[in-house]
Amino acid sequence: MYILNFRRTVIIASICYFVIGCGGKKKSLGMDDEIRVVCSEVDEPLLRNYLSTIFNDTLYAPQPEPIFKIIFSRPESYQDLKKYSQIIVAAVNRNNSNSGYRLLQKLLSDKQLKNSIDDNPMLLTRDLYAKDQVFVILNASNEQHLFYELEKNKKLLRMHYDEQFKIRGNKFIFEGNQIEIERKLRQDYKWSIKVPWGWEVLRNDIKNNFFWMGSEYPYKWISIKSYDGNFIDDQLLVGKQVWNYPIENYKSIRFNDYGFELDRIYFNDFKGWQCSGVWESSDSLEAIGGPFYSYIFYDNKTDRTFHINTLVHNPGKSKSIYIRQMGLIAKSFKSFQESNGI
Repeated sequence: MYILNFRRTVIIASICYFVIGCGGKKKSLGMDDEIRVVCSEVDEPLLRNYLSTIFNDTLYAPQPEPIFKIIFSRPESYQDLKKYSQIIVAAVNRNNSNSGYRLLQKLLSDKQLKNSIDDNPMLLTRDLYAKDQVFVILNASNEQHLFYELEKNKKLLRMHYDEQFKIRGNKFIFEGNQIEIERKLRQDYKWSIKVPWGWEVLRNDIKNNFFWMGSEYPYKWISIKSYDGNFIDDQLLVGKQVWNYPIENYKSIRFNDYGFELDRIYFNDFKGWQCSGVWESSDSLEAIGGPFYSYIFYDNKTDRTFHINTLVHNPGKSKSIYIRQMGLIAKSFKSFQESNGI
């Protein structure tokens, strides 16, 4: 086990006496978009309000869908939940009638348990009971104490959960990726991207610098197109290019202006844009749709602008975890100045 130290104002606690060595730990449990919160019934409304200010991301698919699912359980379930990948054990009401506080009495030292209102209420460590785990304790004396250092704690938690998603997601997605296709992409286009097992090439149009691959159940698609030169400095031109992209390359779908967002980002080390929103079928006979994310960025070493587009279709079911997974695939992208073999 290791402890991550960031700023002196954020207390990152080692709960060392729980750990009986790291070697025999199994993989953490649960889905990547689930946050398990263990607390008493009396503390749940306040903690729900607190966590909703931290995990407030929404995916429009087209119905609003939370990126994180916060699942509350009672302290008597702690032993069954302590090996989940993202778990928060919390208490606000320091009273022995509070089952959450009684659980913290068992988990914390006297010094940690009796922190003051000037101490950060959040304690965090990694891989406490299982591999690839973020374990958090919220130990607050009252509502005001709980919200103390909120912005710093929000940044810290989001950073850890994003890193957790990358670690677990990369292990899951790229187990047995298709090396031969990746090698061919580098030879044909002077760029490459990881191709997960089970994904198929849907179109490989070298003449128009357009590549499209996909996977079924649920339906997931990623396409990549490159253009000579740099056009990312003109926001209107970027917006127009994004809007026209599905019509020019997919033919049968289009983007909707519902939930449409365009933001400046750095994609890996490239300066660029991120666009998100809802796609829909342009064929009136087939009403389908879902969320999309696009990444537009400029590679100054090869003087090319790239557009990576990701789409999900999973009607009536969750889509957020799949669109985030495709973001991991997109960010495996590499550009090369020469077309030597991998």
